[in-house]
Amino acid sequence: MIDMVLSNLEKFVRPGVRQLTPYQAKHMPQCIKLDANENPFLWPKGMREGLFNEELAFNRYPDGMGIELKQAISTYSKISPEGILIGNGSDELIQLILLTFGGAGKSLIIHPPTFSMYQIGARLTDTSVVEVPLLNGLDLDTEQMLKAARSQDAHVMIICNPNNPTGSLFPREDILQLVRESGKIVVVDEAYAEFSDETLIPEIVNYPNLVILRTFSKAFGMAGLRLGYLLGQPETIALINRVRQPFNVNLFSQRAGILALGYLNEYQQQIQSIKAETQTLYEELRRIQGFVVYPTRANFILFKPQDPDRLTSELLKRGFLVRNMGDLPVLGKCLRMSAGLPEENRDFLRAVREINGG
Repeated sequence: MIDMVLSNLEKFVRPGVRQLTPYQAKHMPQCIKLDANENPFLWPKGMREGLFNEELAFNRYPDGMGIELKQAISTYSKISPEGILIGNGSDELIQLILLTFGGAGKSLIIHPPTFSMYQIGARLTDTSVVEVPLLNGLDLDTEQMLKAARSQDAHVMIICNPNNPTGSLFPREDILQLVRESGKIVVVDEAYAEFSDETLIPEIVNYPNLVILRTFSKAFGMAGLRLGYLLGQPETIALINRVRQPFNVNLFSQRAGILALGYLNEYQQQIQSIKAETQTLYEELRRIQGFVVYPTRANFILFKPQDPDRLTSELLKRGFLVRNMGDLPVLGKCLRMSAGLPEENRDFLRAVREINGG
């Protein structure tokens, strides 16, 4: 009997999970990683030492409400602590949003191409997905998104701004139109906002249906610690907090987040360097024959070489890891790369030119 059960385990799995393809992240520490939109710089001088010198009680549960971290985020974002929810990376927060506002019989509106975890979060919460592709593969189709929002099933829409993987920065007024007219929960994922210098945080006070998703993984170089946060009106955040696990963010990550927000000047220098490197990469890639390179307001670049699969393979042989995005709506087969350290970027461009025949 046990053997029969073991051989048919899949029949016990929920249909949505049965159809799910897990997110695959390559771990190749021997390569120069330009595939994950990370901050390539080390933490500011003194921050690591400050964190390791703290007397942290790892034998105790962390503060489940993250009071000190929320206060630090409040100072940074100008949002009251009651309007902040911390999470174990953006991935957990996406799932919490959909656990709160999605579920069976509900739908999520997204704009492909966009961040793949929205789809995965929807599957895990039995939320159906309505896709409204970007116009020309790059621009927000507000008219069709509003049309999709008229459905009674539609409860949430997520807008990634700047958008991953295209780097597009959508007009502020287009997003606010969706917030005002959709009548739905509108989540704006601002993972790359520190690079774009654009945010809708000041609009939160005006719209109870506006939720903004932020992360420490990108500009603050904490991808390995998994720390993100939501911003919204206190009543909205309180609803999402109902489905949060009691100790979802560990003590170490909380303390690192608090420390990081005390090094804003140092991080701003890193951000300016990354922006300058990204612009240089953009200009140099555009000079390579046969390449289509898309404008970006993030720390990464989407581009289309003549043979994306070959270029990915040849770069890997030379120790460079980039993200092969496959076939994107309208745009076709593209690659995405994030800015590395200045010397890594120079070596990358040299390798691309060699592979492309000079």
